[in-house]
Amino acid sequence: MQDSSTTRRMFGPARAVSLAFGDPSPLLAYAVPSALAAVVAGGVATTVAADDLSIVNHAPALVAASPSAFVGAAAFTVVLALAQAFGLTAATSALLARVDGRRLSARAAWARAARRPGAVAIAAAVSLVAASVLLLVSILLSVQPVLGIVAAIVLLIAVIVLAPLALAWPLLVAGTHPIGAALAAGWRSPRAFQGRAAEPLGSPRFALVFTAVSTGIIVLVTGWLASTLPPGWWTPVVTAGLALVSTAVVQVLLSAVAVRGAALRSDAPLTPDEGAVGAERSPARTGRGGMLPGVAVLLAPAVLAGALVALNPWQVPAFAAADVHRVWTSPQIVGWQGGSVLLSRLGGEDATVRACDDDACGPVREMASILPSAIASADDGGVLSASWIPVEGAGDSSGSFELRVTHSSTEQLAEWSTMSGASGSDDAPERGLPGEVRTLSSVEAVFEGGDSVFARSNESRMAVAVDSRGALPVIASVIRPPGSGDDATLALDFCADAECSSSARTELSVEWALSTTNATTLDVVAAEDGGSAAVTLVQREADGYGSPLRLLTATVDGAWTVETLDASGGDASGGDATADQAQHDFDFAYGAQVERGADGSPVILSRARGSDVLRLFSCADEVCADAVVTEVAQHLAFLHIPAFVIDTSGRPLIGTIDRDANVALVSCDDEACRDRTAVPLTGLGPSGAGSTGGFALSVDDRDRPLLAVGARRSASTAPSSFEGTILTCAAARCGGS
Repeated sequence: MQDSSTTRRMFGPARAVSLAFGDPSPLLAYAVPSALAAVVAGGVATTVAADDLSIVNHAPALVAASPSAFVGAAAFTVVLALAQAFGLTAATSALLARVDGRRLSARAAWARAARRPGAVAIAAAVSLVAASVLLLVSILLSVQPVLGIVAAIVLLIAVIVLAPLALAWPLLVAGTHPIGAALAAGWRSPRAFQGRAAEPLGSPRFALVFTAVSTGIIVLVTGWLASTLPPGWWTPVVTAGLALVSTAVVQVLLSAVAVRGAALRSDAPLTPDEGAVGAERSPARTGRGGMLPGVAVLLAPAVLAGALVALNPWQVPAFAAADVHRVWTSPQIVGWQGGSVLLSRLGGEDATVRACDDDACGPVREMASILPSAIASADDGGVLSASWIPVEGAGDSSGSFELRVTHSSTEQLAEWSTMSGASGSDDAPERGLPGEVRTLSSVEAVFEGGDSVFARSNESRMAVAVDSRGALPVIASVIRPPGSGDDATLALDFCADAECSSSARTELSVEWALSTTNATTLDVVAAEDGGSAAVTLVQREADGYGSPLRLLTATVDGAWTVETLDASGGDASGGDATADQAQHDFDFAYGAQVERGADGSPVILSRARGSDVLRLFSCADEVCADAVVTEVAQHLAFLHIPAFVIDTSGRPLIGTIDRDANVALVSCDDEACRDRTAVPLTGLGPSGAGSTGGFALSVDDRDRPLLAVGARRSASTAPSSFEGTILTCAAARCGGS
């Protein structure tokens, strides 16, 4: 009977793919310890770093690089590297038995790996070094592409040159050579070639490099195809499954190539202890299923990861994120049929609207006017919008401004949100939101000095706000026509139905002036019975700084009450203010928002120009003759508009961006927000000097927070860039208490 070495000399060893996957033992020996380590270490690391994690589009993401997150990631990496090294040592033991014409079960392979602690340590060290080098190259490719490409080329050359050293690995696992002799034998292996018939790729160097490159390309293509899948419950399953299976297949296959290369250069069995317990002499006897049992074991942690992400036992914030081109400094976001509608306006320059559905947004549309507009959710699931529209007069020096309201039903929005054609193209829909348009008021204006009704500066003369949370919608508007000085008209339109097909109007003459307006210059909240409404109006101080805050309350019958809540407009130059004067000059995002508290009284969140303190006014009655004031210091680098909402719990929820541009929700523990808890969501990265971010917050009909976040990046060597993100939380208060 011929022994294994004689058979190997006559016919050559089996191909590497057959060695690796023709029997379940090698991959199974690798998979079990790797899967166990992934489950245990992953669970411990997630628990340790839970305060710094969020679930974004069904995938865990790191919010901040805190010490606990670093410790958790480091522990997970080391434990997983050790487990994979042990598994690879066991798999190589099974491969050595197979190339010698025997079969080693997975259990016997683990026993042999336990007797090779040196080989396990070497494999773990090599894997950690390789992972660190690949991470460094990937970072360089993202931040310094040219340097990253150079580093990748140098790494490839080093791999090609050092590839023969991989043939030392089977000798170390077999225990026949000390490490020095094993490395020397591996380095000499290209010169110990036994013929092309036995090794078709010509040398171990080409065999190993070809295997690594080909499998790497397959893994990259498979990963890219997986990334094209829409986010869902399957996202963590696919991500974790691909990571575990591809790593196992590549490592076991490379080990099989190295074992085959070593066998071609040895006339004797590679394992002198091949007669030991656990090695079966029948080479024809192989386990059933090939690589499938090992793949099934590796997929078990992936399925568990999907279940844990869905159940979220750590109660980390979970939300869907959709990237948009930009979110201007005056945005609004409202819920619509499970998704959201984003209105984004840059004073006098641009105004756009688009519909979003969790992790994706539809085409961007231009609004009917660059003048102030506002939106609110309608009772029927649609959207109610109001806009100031310029209307050309008989001559160049005359014209008018019309306040128009549009009700968009769910059916109209569904069709509009999917219509092809971007704004400005021939097949684009009409500008603005769809639906029947009704004019609420018209204000005549006369212009001098070359100005006209279409001048961009007109946006600073008017504002509009809509609220539909009461019994019926209420629309607030203010306008200061050219030539009227600081004399303005504040109006409330109490709609007769959800579509605002008709309304009762009441007006009040006020003094009001601003250099520019945004979504929180004017805000309105209706009483639950619809009989009255409260309006916040921000006024410019005479010296150009500060923003005195007024609350004006009116009934349907036209009775008005005016209270000045903050005459000073806050301290914009000292105390808590941390932004310098240059940043103040870019601050066009101050203002106030008003909501209805649990007792029916108004609650106002205000930020003065240049201040990094948010003031929360909890009114004692409907007209706010007295209020409890709570200061929420945020140390803002992004000078954004106030963003808060009161959900069905009756407690305020405040949106913030901190100095490092980390988005967070401040969940108030009581109605006056004396105690509060920050719920970190995500970080957008540091901003450049003078950046002003668009920011908006609301809740949908299920109390899920909706956020619109915009940022402008400023750099000395490149033009400013813009980015935006829409966040849709999976639960009320985004998982906060």
